[in-house]
Amino acid sequence: MNKLNQVDLNLLVALQALIRTKSVTKAALQLNITQSAMSRTLQRLRHQFGDPLFVRTKGGLLPTERTIEMSTSLDCLLQHAETLLNPAAFEPKQANTHFTLMMSDFFSQVFMPPVYKTLFEQAPGVSLTCLNRQPDMMEKLSLGEADLSFSSDVQKPQADIYAQALGPDRLVTMMRKSHPLANQPLTLDAYCNSAHALISMGGDRAGAIDLALAKIGRKRNVVLRMPHFTAAPYAIEQSDLLLTLPGCLARKMAEHLQVIVMDTPIETATYQYHMVWHARQHNNLAHRWLRTEVQKVLSQAFSE
Repeated sequence: MNKLNQVDLNLLVALQALIRTKSVTKAALQLNITQSAMSRTLQRLRHQFGDPLFVRTKGGLLPTERTIEMSTSLDCLLQHAETLLNPAAFEPKQANTHFTLMMSDFFSQVFMPPVYKTLFEQAPGVSLTCLNRQPDMMEKLSLGEADLSFSSDVQKPQADIYAQALGPDRLVTMMRKSHPLANQPLTLDAYCNSAHALISMGGDRAGAIDLALAKIGRKRNVVLRMPHFTAAPYAIEQSDLLLTLPGCLARKMAEHLQVIVMDTPIETATYQYHMVWHARQHNNLAHRWLRTEVQKVLSQAFSE
Protein backbone atom coordinates (compact mmCIF):
# COMPACT_ATOMS: atom_id res chain seq x y z
CA MET A 1 0.00 0.00 0.00
CA ASN A 2 1.32 3.42 -0.96
CA LYS A 3 1.53 5.56 2.18
CA LEU A 4 2.86 8.71 0.50
CA ASN A 5 -0.58 10.22 0.19
CA GLN A 6 -0.96 9.87 3.97
CA VAL A 7 2.13 11.91 4.83
CA ASP A 8 2.20 15.67 5.32
CA LEU A 9 5.61 16.96 4.19
CA ASN A 10 5.44 19.61 6.89
CA LEU A 11 5.47 16.83 9.48
CA LEU A 12 8.79 15.63 8.15
CA VAL A 13 10.21 19.15 8.26
CA ALA A 14 9.11 19.39 11.88
CA LEU A 15 10.68 16.01 12.66
CA GLN A 16 13.98 17.18 11.19
CA ALA A 17 13.86 20.31 13.36
CA LEU A 18 13.17 18.23 16.47
CA ILE A 19 16.08 15.90 15.68
CA ARG A 20 18.47 18.81 15.20
CA THR A 21 17.41 20.91 18.18
CA LYS A 22 16.40 18.13 20.64
CA SER A 23 13.83 20.61 21.95
CA VAL A 24 10.16 21.29 21.26
CA THR A 25 10.69 24.96 22.13
CA LYS A 26 13.73 25.43 19.88
CA ALA A 27 12.15 23.51 17.02
CA ALA A 28 9.05 25.71 17.28
CA LEU A 29 11.18 28.85 17.12
CA GLN A 30 13.08 27.48 14.12
CA LEU A 31 9.83 26.85 12.23
CA ASN A 32 8.17 30.04 13.49
CA ILE A 33 5.25 28.29 15.16
CA THR A 34 4.04 28.15 18.75
CA GLN A 35 5.32 25.62 21.24
CA SER A 36 1.83 24.14 21.64
CA ALA A 37 1.58 23.71 17.86
CA MET A 38 4.92 21.89 17.82
CA SER A 39 3.75 19.65 20.69
CA ARG A 40 0.67 18.71 18.66
CA THR A 41 2.87 18.07 15.65
CA LEU A 42 5.03 15.73 17.70
CA GLN A 43 1.95 13.78 18.72
CA ARG A 44 0.93 13.47 15.06
CA LEU A 45 4.44 12.26 14.20
CA ARG A 46 4.31 9.62 16.93
CA HIS A 47 0.98 8.39 15.57
CA GLN A 48 2.28 8.45 11.99
CA PHE A 49 5.38 6.38 12.74
CA GLY A 50 3.98 4.24 15.54
CA ASP A 51 6.94 5.10 17.73
CA PRO A 52 7.58 7.56 20.60
CA LEU A 53 10.39 9.05 18.46
CA PHE A 54 11.82 10.97 21.46
CA VAL A 55 12.15 10.45 25.21
CA ARG A 56 12.16 13.53 27.44
CA THR A 57 15.30 13.90 29.60
CA LYS A 58 16.86 16.70 31.63
CA GLY A 59 19.19 17.36 28.69
CA GLY A 60 16.38 17.62 26.15
CA LEU A 61 14.67 15.21 23.79
CA LEU A 62 16.56 11.94 23.39
CA PRO A 63 15.85 10.29 19.98
CA THR A 64 14.74 6.67 19.96
CA GLU A 65 16.49 4.04 17.86
CA ARG A 66 13.78 4.40 15.22
CA THR A 67 14.47 8.15 14.96
CA ILE A 68 18.22 7.66 14.76
CA GLU A 69 17.83 5.04 12.03
CA MET A 70 15.75 7.28 9.77
CA SER A 71 17.60 10.55 10.47
CA THR A 72 19.95 10.43 7.47
CA SER A 73 17.22 9.16 5.10
CA LEU A 74 14.97 11.98 6.29
CA ASP A 75 17.64 14.59 5.58
CA CYS A 76 18.25 13.20 2.10
CA LEU A 77 14.51 13.04 1.35
CA LEU A 78 13.94 16.65 2.35
CA GLN A 79 17.03 17.75 0.45
CA HIS A 80 15.73 16.07 -2.71
CA ALA A 81 12.31 17.64 -2.16
CA GLU A 82 13.92 21.07 -1.81
CA THR A 83 15.89 20.47 -5.01
CA LEU A 84 12.66 19.65 -6.85
CA LEU A 85 10.97 22.82 -5.62
CA ASN A 86 13.90 25.16 -6.18
CA PRO A 87 15.40 26.35 -9.48
CA ALA A 88 17.65 23.80 -11.20
CA ALA A 89 20.67 26.08 -11.04
CA PHE A 90 22.50 27.96 -8.31
CA GLU A 91 23.22 31.57 -9.21
CA PRO A 92 25.95 32.92 -6.88
CA LYS A 93 25.31 36.57 -7.74
CA GLN A 94 21.65 36.30 -6.66
CA ALA A 95 22.17 33.94 -3.71
CA ASN A 96 21.65 34.88 -0.07
CA THR A 97 22.60 31.48 1.35
CA HIS A 98 24.15 31.16 4.81
CA PHE A 99 26.93 28.61 5.43
CA THR A 100 28.41 27.46 8.73
CA LEU A 101 32.03 26.31 8.58
CA MET A 102 34.15 24.54 11.20
CA MET A 103 37.95 24.80 11.36
CA SER A 104 40.89 25.30 13.68
CA ASP A 105 42.18 28.80 14.38
CA PHE A 106 45.34 28.19 12.37
CA PHE A 107 43.45 26.81 9.34
CA SER A 108 41.37 29.98 9.36
CA GLN A 109 44.48 32.16 9.49
CA VAL A 110 46.68 30.30 7.02
CA PHE A 111 44.26 29.11 4.34
CA MET A 112 40.90 30.84 4.53
CA PRO A 113 41.46 34.57 3.76
CA PRO A 114 41.69 33.96 -0.03
CA VAL A 115 38.69 31.63 0.24
CA TYR A 116 36.62 34.37 1.89
CA LYS A 117 37.73 36.81 -0.82
CA THR A 118 36.64 34.48 -3.61
CA LEU A 119 33.30 33.57 -2.05
CA PHE A 120 32.26 37.17 -1.37
CA GLU A 121 33.40 38.33 -4.81
CA GLN A 122 31.39 35.64 -6.56
CA ALA A 123 28.39 35.68 -4.22
CA PRO A 124 28.16 39.04 -2.40
CA GLY A 125 24.86 38.06 -0.80
CA VAL A 126 26.08 34.94 1.00
CA SER A 127 27.00 34.98 4.69
CA LEU A 128 29.34 32.76 6.70
CA THR A 129 29.61 31.70 10.32
CA CYS A 130 32.95 30.14 11.30
CA LEU A 131 33.07 27.87 14.34
CA ASN A 132 36.10 26.49 16.12
CA ARG A 133 36.49 22.82 15.25
CA GLN A 134 35.42 20.53 18.10
CA PRO A 135 35.99 16.82 18.81
CA ASP A 136 32.30 16.19 18.00
CA MET A 137 32.76 17.56 14.47
CA MET A 138 31.05 14.55 12.83
CA GLU A 139 28.02 14.88 15.10
CA LYS A 140 27.65 18.58 14.34
CA LEU A 141 27.74 17.83 10.62
CA SER A 142 25.18 15.05 11.10
CA LEU A 143 22.86 17.33 13.08
CA GLY A 144 23.10 20.12 10.53
CA GLU A 145 24.84 22.47 12.96
CA ALA A 146 27.69 22.90 10.44
CA ASP A 147 27.74 22.65 6.65
CA LEU A 148 31.43 22.07 6.05
CA SER A 149 34.43 21.25 8.22
CA PHE A 150 38.19 21.19 7.67
CA SER A 151 40.29 18.60 9.46
CA SER A 152 43.46 16.53 9.29
CA ASP A 153 41.87 13.80 11.41
CA VAL A 154 39.57 11.86 9.07
CA GLN A 155 41.06 8.36 9.05
CA LYS A 156 37.72 6.52 9.19
CA PRO A 157 34.88 8.71 7.92
CA GLN A 158 31.35 7.52 8.63
CA ALA A 159 29.22 6.04 5.88
CA ASP A 160 27.13 9.22 5.67
CA ILE A 161 30.15 11.55 5.71
CA TYR A 162 32.11 12.68 2.66
CA ALA A 163 35.77 13.74 2.89
CA GLN A 164 37.83 15.31 0.11
CA ALA A 165 41.61 15.64 0.38
CA LEU A 166 42.88 19.21 0.01
CA GLY A 167 46.64 18.96 0.43
CA PRO A 168 49.49 17.51 2.53
CA ASP A 169 51.44 18.83 5.50
CA ARG A 170 54.01 17.58 8.01
CA LEU A 171 55.19 18.48 11.48
CA VAL A 172 58.18 20.78 11.97
CA THR A 173 59.84 22.36 15.00
CA MET A 174 59.94 26.07 15.84
CA MET A 175 62.24 27.99 18.21
CA ARG A 176 63.18 31.62 18.74
CA LYS A 177 66.04 32.94 16.61
CA SER A 178 68.28 33.48 19.66
CA HIS A 179 67.65 29.99 21.06
CA PRO A 180 70.84 28.13 22.13
CA LEU A 181 70.04 25.42 19.54
CA ALA A 182 69.30 27.81 16.70
CA ASN A 183 72.68 27.71 14.98
CA GLN A 184 73.24 23.94 14.89
CA PRO A 185 71.47 20.85 13.57
CA LEU A 186 68.64 19.78 15.85
CA THR A 187 69.50 16.29 17.11
CA LEU A 188 67.12 13.84 18.75
CA ASP A 189 69.00 14.09 22.05
CA ALA A 190 68.84 17.89 22.05
CA TYR A 191 65.15 17.74 21.13
CA CYS A 192 64.28 15.33 23.95
CA ASN A 193 66.36 17.24 26.52
CA SER A 194 64.71 20.59 25.74
CA ALA A 195 61.56 22.03 27.29
CA HIS A 196 58.54 21.97 24.96
CA ALA A 197 55.19 23.61 24.40
CA LEU A 198 52.31 21.44 23.20
CA ILE A 199 49.23 22.59 21.28
CA SER A 200 46.28 20.56 22.54
CA MET A 201 42.79 21.69 21.54
CA GLY A 202 41.19 18.91 23.56
CA GLY A 203 43.46 19.07 26.60
CA ASP A 204 45.39 15.91 25.71
CA ARG A 205 48.54 15.27 27.73
CA ALA A 206 50.45 13.93 24.71
CA GLY A 207 50.64 14.72 21.01
CA ALA A 208 51.55 12.80 17.85
CA ILE A 209 55.25 13.47 18.49
CA ASP A 210 55.03 11.95 21.98
CA LEU A 211 53.52 8.79 20.52
CA ALA A 212 56.29 8.60 17.91
CA LEU A 213 58.96 9.10 20.59
CA ALA A 214 57.42 6.43 22.81
CA LYS A 215 57.78 3.89 19.99
CA ILE A 216 61.56 4.30 20.12
CA GLY A 217 61.73 4.50 23.90
CA ARG A 218 62.20 8.25 24.14
CA LYS A 219 60.17 11.11 25.60
CA ARG A 220 60.29 14.90 25.82
CA ASN A 221 59.59 17.40 28.59
CA VAL A 222 56.33 19.28 27.91
CA VAL A 223 56.06 22.22 30.30
CA LEU A 224 53.41 24.32 28.54
CA ARG A 225 50.12 23.16 27.03
CA MET A 226 48.02 25.60 25.03
CA PRO A 227 44.66 25.23 23.22
CA HIS A 228 45.30 27.66 20.36
CA PHE A 229 47.60 27.08 17.38
CA THR A 230 48.10 30.74 16.55
CA ALA A 231 48.89 31.81 20.14
CA ALA A 232 51.61 29.22 20.78
CA PRO A 233 54.29 30.68 18.43
CA TYR A 234 54.17 33.97 20.36
CA ALA A 235 55.10 32.08 23.52
CA ILE A 236 57.99 30.46 21.66
CA GLU A 237 59.31 33.83 20.51
CA GLN A 238 59.59 34.90 24.17
CA SER A 239 61.12 31.71 25.66
CA ASP A 240 63.54 28.83 25.15
CA LEU A 241 60.73 26.36 24.55
CA LEU A 242 60.50 24.28 21.39
CA LEU A 243 57.20 23.92 19.57
CA THR A 244 56.30 21.16 17.11
CA LEU A 245 53.48 22.24 14.82
CA PRO A 246 52.12 21.97 11.26
CA GLY A 247 54.60 23.20 8.67
CA CYS A 248 52.11 25.46 6.90
CA LEU A 249 51.42 27.37 10.12
CA ALA A 250 55.09 27.49 11.14
CA ARG A 251 56.14 29.07 7.84
CA LYS A 252 53.30 31.61 8.03
CA MET A 253 54.16 32.66 11.59
CA ALA A 254 57.90 32.83 10.79
CA GLU A 255 57.09 35.65 8.36
CA HIS A 256 56.06 37.86 11.29
CA LEU A 257 57.91 36.57 14.38
CA GLN A 258 61.54 36.27 15.42
CA VAL A 259 61.52 32.49 15.13
CA ILE A 260 63.12 29.84 12.93
CA VAL A 261 61.72 26.56 11.63
CA MET A 262 63.67 23.28 11.60
CA ASP A 263 62.99 19.69 10.62
CA THR A 264 61.82 17.64 13.58
CA PRO A 265 64.51 15.00 14.37
CA ILE A 266 62.08 12.08 14.33
CA GLU A 267 60.20 10.66 11.38
CA THR A 268 56.48 11.39 11.34
CA ALA A 269 54.05 10.59 8.58
CA THR A 270 52.87 13.26 6.17
CA TYR A 271 49.16 13.89 6.70
CA GLN A 272 46.35 15.34 4.62
CA TYR A 273 43.92 18.16 5.28
CA HIS A 274 40.36 17.28 4.31
CA MET A 275 37.15 19.09 3.55
CA VAL A 276 34.32 17.18 5.24
CA TRP A 277 30.53 17.30 4.81
CA HIS A 278 27.40 15.28 5.50
CA ALA A 279 25.54 13.23 2.88
CA ARG A 280 22.48 15.47 3.19
CA GLN A 281 24.46 18.31 1.59
CA HIS A 282 26.14 16.28 -1.13
CA ASN A 283 23.68 17.13 -3.91
CA ASN A 284 22.70 20.57 -2.64
CA LEU A 285 23.54 22.99 -5.45
CA ALA A 286 24.63 25.83 -3.17
CA HIS A 287 26.78 23.49 -1.12
CA ARG A 288 28.29 22.00 -4.26
CA TRP A 289 29.24 25.50 -5.44
CA LEU A 290 30.80 26.21 -2.03
CA ARG A 291 32.89 23.02 -2.11
CA THR A 292 34.02 23.67 -5.68
CA GLU A 293 35.21 27.20 -4.94
CA VAL A 294 36.96 26.17 -1.72
CA GLN A 295 38.70 23.33 -3.57
CA LYS A 296 39.89 25.65 -6.35
CA VAL A 297 41.39 28.20 -3.95
CA LEU A 298 43.01 25.70 -1.60
CA SER A 299 44.42 23.58 -4.42
CA GLN A 300 46.33 26.65 -5.56
CA ALA A 301 47.46 27.39 -1.99
CA PHE A 302 48.86 23.89 -1.51
CA SER A 303 50.64 23.97 -4.88
CA GLU A 304 52.58 27.14 -4.03
